[in-house]
Amino acid sequence: MHFPERPAQPLTLKAAQQQLDECWAIIESFKTLHQEHEQLKRDFADLAQRLDDVVEQMGHSSRNSSKPPSSDSPEQKAKRPRQRKASPRNKGGQPGHTKHERALVPEDEVDVIEQYFPHERCGCGGSVEMAEQPRCRHQIFDIPPTKMRVTEHQFYQGTCTGCGQLHNSHWPDWLPSGQMGPGLIGWIGTLSGQYRLSIRQINSLLLEMCQTTFSIGAISKAQGYLADWMEKPHQQVGEYIRQQDVTHADETRHVHKHSRHAYWMWTLVSGPFCFFMTHFSRGKQAANEMLGEFSGYLITDHYVGYNDYPREKRQLCWAHLIRHFIDISGRRGQAGAIGKRLLLLSWVIFRTRHRFDKNPDQEVIYRRRMQRLRRSFRATLEKGEQLNPLMAKRTRNQCIHLLKDEDMAWTFLKDIRIPLTNNLAESALRPYVIWRKISFSSQSLQGLRFRPMVLTLTGTARQLGISSLAMMRAISEQGLAGKPITFQFPFDHRLP
Repeated sequence: MHFPERPAQPLTLKAAQQQLDECWAIIESFKTLHQEHEQLKRDFADLAQRLDDVVEQMGHSSRNSSKPPSSDSPEQKAKRPRQRKASPRNKGGQPGHTKHERALVPEDEVDVIEQYFPHERCGCGGSVEMAEQPRCRHQIFDIPPTKMRVTEHQFYQGTCTGCGQLHNSHWPDWLPSGQMGPGLIGWIGTLSGQYRLSIRQINSLLLEMCQTTFSIGAISKAQGYLADWMEKPHQQVGEYIRQQDVTHADETRHVHKHSRHAYWMWTLVSGPFCFFMTHFSRGKQAANEMLGEFSGYLITDHYVGYNDYPREKRQLCWAHLIRHFIDISGRRGQAGAIGKRLLLLSWVIFRTRHRFDKNPDQEVIYRRRMQRLRRSFRATLEKGEQLNPLMAKRTRNQCIHLLKDEDMAWTFLKDIRIPLTNNLAESALRPYVIWRKISFSSQSLQGLRFRPMVLTLTGTARQLGISSLAMMRAISEQGLAGKPITFQFPFDHRLP
């Protein structure tokens, strides 16, 4: 840039005015350069933030986000931390371990007994006297070839020899009109809810196992019958859970073939009892319908659909919070430092809680430590709130969001029965997620009714140690006979 030289002689008014204009032009150019510099700084910060977002999105996995573990790439799966250190010992039983063997079945419960005797004569010519008891008993368990048992019901008619009137035999009230008995319908329900088989897989299994096949429509119709019969036990489980003091809630996507929009599978879990419900929405309306009159402590993730529930009775899942902190800790600069601090505090909170669970008589020490951790946790969030919005906008917003709901992260201090995580609900949903992957979507409105009901009954039966097949058979027997469904779970079971 050219600067005018100082004149050797006094300037005229016209020359002075010309030089003054040139100086003003230089000042204006500097202002323009300054504005362009500031705009470049803002553009650079925006591009850096976008780059961080892209890198962070590429690095998202089940460890630092809400993505399911099945969506992780092979590289992400290889980087998962081992749950425990690998043992240097070889696999299998170790030398000197207690031997475990299957106990012999009593002889009166054995189906076939094969006896083997030595020769009656010894090589010396003497006779061999047999012992009263076998010296060795060896039992083999096997599955015989199975075949569907077919019972034919024949109905006769007769004619009166006096008046010629025709008399027909009557159809018993307990005899179903369809071709499936209670055992077969019970198997279909168990294979669906307990073993998560699709209708076509059930059709194929029946052919392999029993050399008999039923059409896809017949199996689907049997599931429709079960949906009607399971309605009362399903409602009883839901009503019982809503009366408990501590309950877990979660939701996942449910695909329905004939709907443009995805449905949602909701679950409510308390102890061994789990309740499922399908709904067209994931919003507050669906959450309120599932919760009903529930007024106890509710453990959920940070999803806004539960925001209508009273804050003082809601506990946020710390496992979900840790995933967010892992995500933040991987960022650059002060944002990453904030994330590492929050992550460290979270691990200390878990360790403190585990120590208290092992030594419940040290409640005073436990609460004092938790209060110190809470103050440090809040101070760290407040520090994150002060981050530069241009350089750490996302982290700053996350800290502001957590500060607003910070009280819901510490509801567990009000009652020792409240856990730190929502793992109970996530574990209840996992069998359905697997079923959804291998059996595609539900095809009808009947499927929307059947799936939550069979998941509720088989999931609860599994946790209570009840045979799902025996339960389904009992329900099918009453349903086919047109009797009221009287089956119900042992609701006097003591919850932890």
